[in-house]
Amino acid sequence: MNLTPVLTLLGVTVLLPCVPALSCRRATIETVRNASELPLEWKTGEKTCEVGEGCQDLVMLLENGPRINLVIIKDCVKAEDQEPRVTWLRTGPGLSIVSYTRVCRHSDFCNDVSSTEVLGDLPSPTVPGTLRCPLCLSKDGCEDTLEQVCPIGSTHCYNGVLRLRGAHITTNLRVQGCMPQPDCNLLNGTKAIGTLDVSENCGLQLGPQALDCNSVALDTVRNVSDLHLSWTTDWKTCEAGQGCQETLMLIQNGQEFHMVLTKGCTSDANRKPEITRHRTGPGISIITYVHVCRHGDFCNDLSTTRNLWTPHPDTVPGTLSCPHCLSTRGCEQASQQACPAGSSHCYNGVLRLRGGGLISDLKVQGCMSQPGCNLLNGTQIIGPIDVREDCGFQLGALKCQHGTLEITRDVSQLPLQWTAGQTTCDVGEGCQDTLMMIENGEQVYLSLTKGCTTTEDQEAKVTEHRTGPGLSVTSYTRVCRLRDLCNDLYTTAPLWAPPPAAAPGTLLCPLCFSKDDCGNPPRQVCPAGSTHCYHGVLRLRGGEITSNLRVQGCMSQPGCSLLNGTQKIGPMDVREDCSPPSTDTVTCYKGTMLRLGVGFATEAVQWSVSATQVCEPEETCQETLLLVDIGPRTLLIGSKGCARARAEDKVDISIHSSPPGMLVASYSVFCSSDRCNEASNSSVLLSRLPRLTAPPPGDLQCPVCVEFFGSCFGSTNFVTCPQGTSHCYQGDIVLQGGGVSSTVSLQGCMSSPAKTLLGGSKSIGVFSVKELSEGTKDLPEDENDKNPLGGGASASSLTWLLGLGIVLALCLSSFVLSAEPIPL
Repeated sequence: MNLTPVLTLLGVTVLLPCVPALSCRRATIETVRNASELPLEWKTGEKTCEVGEGCQDLVMLLENGPRINLVIIKDCVKAEDQEPRVTWLRTGPGLSIVSYTRVCRHSDFCNDVSSTEVLGDLPSPTVPGTLRCPLCLSKDGCEDTLEQVCPIGSTHCYNGVLRLRGAHITTNLRVQGCMPQPDCNLLNGTKAIGTLDVSENCGLQLGPQALDCNSVALDTVRNVSDLHLSWTTDWKTCEAGQGCQETLMLIQNGQEFHMVLTKGCTSDANRKPEITRHRTGPGISIITYVHVCRHGDFCNDLSTTRNLWTPHPDTVPGTLSCPHCLSTRGCEQASQQACPAGSSHCYNGVLRLRGGGLISDLKVQGCMSQPGCNLLNGTQIIGPIDVREDCGFQLGALKCQHGTLEITRDVSQLPLQWTAGQTTCDVGEGCQDTLMMIENGEQVYLSLTKGCTTTEDQEAKVTEHRTGPGLSVTSYTRVCRLRDLCNDLYTTAPLWAPPPAAAPGTLLCPLCFSKDDCGNPPRQVCPAGSTHCYHGVLRLRGGEITSNLRVQGCMSQPGCSLLNGTQKIGPMDVREDCSPPSTDTVTCYKGTMLRLGVGFATEAVQWSVSATQVCEPEETCQETLLLVDIGPRTLLIGSKGCARARAEDKVDISIHSSPPGMLVASYSVFCSSDRCNEASNSSVLLSRLPRLTAPPPGDLQCPVCVEFFGSCFGSTNFVTCPQGTSHCYQGDIVLQGGGVSSTVSLQGCMSSPAKTLLGGSKSIGVFSVKELSEGTKDLPEDENDKNPLGGGASASSLTWLLGLGIVLALCLSSFVLSAEPIPL
């Protein structure tokens, strides 16, 4: 492993030769032309690359009788150098596809191909046969196609859609033509041509297909002079029936503005583009844009703030002066600004945004035309984003990057980058970063955890637990308190560089990284110096990570010593087990869910997960669902995974508090067969609840609030309670276990004479629970422990939060992982 980036990270510098950035030709071209126009030539622009990037050439030509489709991509690229390569994906008779790819770094503008002549000679015309097929190459449709006489050797008519996804290319190309074989195999199994992802879908009735949508999550504070902004996005394929959503929020505060943008898939109903001005000033102003569509791939195509925002006219200054701050970090250096005329109060609060791949706490100080904590005029949902204001936040506590991530990738995809969520720690806590990487041949496993910690500060430390040959293990740990979000590691680059090429040896070993069973893994040729095959389970516990990773690979010594005796890496306890796998373990579905919305007490919500985990021998499968309905809002929290075995398989339905006041109900199952925690929606609970008619309103009025990310203290949302309610409830329910660690804050109407919702219950399924309400304030000290999560409860693990709808994210992590960060 190359230690240069490691030393640089630790502040140790060495003299390295200067490596200038390349300049490359740049172009993205798609066109349908007549074959008679070949050869075609093109002109390009220029681009200066990042240091280390190379220049790429990609040309793809699809021939369909007298018509061709030509795709050209020239740009900077992180991929390794590749000699010029011409590949015939299909040579006919009939449809044919040829590509040219190259990556170079030997000189500026080395990606200098400018003509289709580089592809060589195309197939010569052949003797016509007897088959006739429709002829179509179109991005739109093939309704008015002509028929062509196919060349001899053609036996079938092809009808499909080629999906091309790459740099600025998002094309669905309808193709009809002649083929020498049946089936949907125009591409001969090819999934990628250089940086261009390719796939096909066939059938005369293509039917309702899964949409491709633009996908991004952006959160930035800029100067007003930077407007207007434009952006590019990633993309993702949605589930069948889902639509594309895009949500934009702009907050202007003096000469600064905060922009939040989220795009992706959604199950919400279609919604025409809608602009809402939540606050127009004087002082702070807020505007949002929301759009949900299903009329075509990438229909969520907003790409600029232009047409949404116009600069405010100059205003006459008033006499009020207020602190000014707009920051996701802190307001310690807030400056004073003269407010515009009409401002009467100074605003000071935190705007908490959750959903659509975003976790953001925006500190706001500025001028307002009214008092109170009402920056959004009561708005609580903007597209997929839940929004909440907190004007009583505690100062002196650090904010840290927060989340967990586990992923296996090909070594060729390194370095990887990610973005993380945020959380506010308890006073005195610091921020921690822990990253572990295990390299195994052509694969690498990454485990990352970020969050708050009570441990002492620790300078950035890189440890090579094992350096190979064969398996190698490297970790990075850091604890800091110097500023908000100081645990800011965002890439593997400082830890990993491509190792020098190793001569192959004679030993063959299985290759496996898996949280499930390795089955029949492929075998790899071990590097010279490898003498034994490693076969073990690496158990990781801590930092919101609970994982059993099965590892098989090459080692230079016998024994169960992959980590060379290491038992702790940052907050993670690590342990190896190389004993034969137990036959009495079960495999369970694993995942967590949070849904905060309306009507979940009567309408079922999807609750299926695809991830699995192999339990410890003493564990069984569990699934737990908690429903809290206060009327205007409903909260659903779900968990699936392994748990300590109970006495017997059992389904438990409990109604902890019932209407006409708040409804709190739960469902839990502990079962001992593989994947038995298989409930696919919340009807497993709803079907057992009594159907009650809504009573008429009574005389009592109460504040209503349900919050998962903080406190309901200061809520001003009052409702008239139904008849039969007797008093107002205010309290918190602390949840721990099953991948969830946070506090549910509640206010609402109660019908029971009791002061508590849970009646003293200490557990709900896999969750351990503690209720802190008005009715528990006079209990003995050991029955009324301090809320372990503090007044501003942090979100639970990123793995769980991706259930909100995470960016790549990844099995419910708030991390967005990519080989290149999404540019703004």
